Amino acid sequence: MRTREPQRFFRQFLFLSLLLASGGVFSQQLFKGTIVDAARDEPIPYATVFLTNTTFGVSADEEGRFALSAPKGNYDVIVRMLGYEPLTFSLNTTEIKPQGYRIMLQPIEDELDEIEVEDARDPAWYRNLEIFKSYFLGTSANSKYAEIHNETDLRLDDQSTPGVLVVKAADVLEVENPNLGYGIQYLLTDFRYDRSKGYTFYGGNPLFFPDSTLGPAKLKKVEKAREEAYRGSLQHFIQALYLGKVREEGFEIRRLDRLPKDGGFLDQLTSEIVDEETLLSRDRDGRVMISYDFHLHILYKLEKESIEYAGVMNGPRSSNQTTIMKLEVDSLELYENGGYSDAFGIMVEGYMAWERVADLLPLDYRSKSLGK
Repeated sequence: MRTREPQRFFRQFLFLSLLLASGGVFSQQLFKGTIVDAARDEPIPYATVFLTNTTFGVSADEEGRFALSAPKGNYDVIVRMLGYEPLTFSLNTTEIKPQGYRIMLQPIEDELDEIEVEDARDPAWYRNLEIFKSYFLGTSANSKYAEIHNETDLRLDDQSTPGVLVVKAADVLEVENPNLGYGIQYLLTDFRYDRSKGYTFYGGNPLFFPDSTLGPAKLKKVEKAREEAYRGSLQHFIQALYLGKVREEGFEIRRLDRLPKDGGFLDQLTSEIVDEETLLSRDRDGRVMISYDFHLHILYKLEKESIEYAGVMNGPRSSNQTTIMKLEVDSLELYENGGYSDAFGIMVEGYMAWERVADLLPLDYRSKSLGK
């Protein structure tokens, strides 16, 4: 049992928008259709269609037609084009219509572009930009080399709500992450940082592009960095839960009850290690559901906390990575690739929350060590 004062305890609450995907990458299903303007009923050329948080995406042709080979499973699909409202919908590849789909996008007036660039790029804008990058890209070793190439598309607002930084983007963010060998097109849907509460919330839909120009030596270095980013991540933990291999994969979970006390909270941690199967239910069709009504204290024992994380915490470096995880819904379906059925169904605090976009991997990433 221990108490923590909110102003001294590093708290970053992060809702992670993970892909609703359950299948493997080898069985491909053809998802095709035509994208049209809903107002004029005319084809929209060159719109982008992608499966969020993966490397699977395609651009429509000049007639608005597209065809995308998708791994078998359930997905969140994003259809976007500048000047139109992005469209998001769920897709189960076992229910794909062979005749294809007619996808209609609603045109919008992009109000974000009405903001003058000169007004946005005053000294306060630059200060807010650094804050945004530290909470969006992160402060890890990978983030030091990650770049947003179109920073001037960001609209940073710290005036509408005192003490709160709200960020929107006029266009999809173009992120380069050389340490992990990915380019990322990130469709930012929300970003909010509350300074007084130490609360960060962001959501969006990334599409990953592996760097195909890497030579053998650089590729070997990138593959090592990807594996390091994967180990101990939320994606890794969800996969370990799904496979029933939490302990084998280096995780140790305990029950934590968070009780209100004197305007803060009191954490009561049990000494008994929780068997993950007591949190899960598995049906005959292979579906895996998780449900619990307390906090999970998750210890990853195979890697130490990074030096960068210890620096943010302003304390001694711990021997293990520690995360607290809470369900925001009554139950959640888990998928083998590390995704889950409700993008906002999990809230994490601590190490997994500290890892941000610069440490993110696509959900079709396959660890060479998983299950060994």
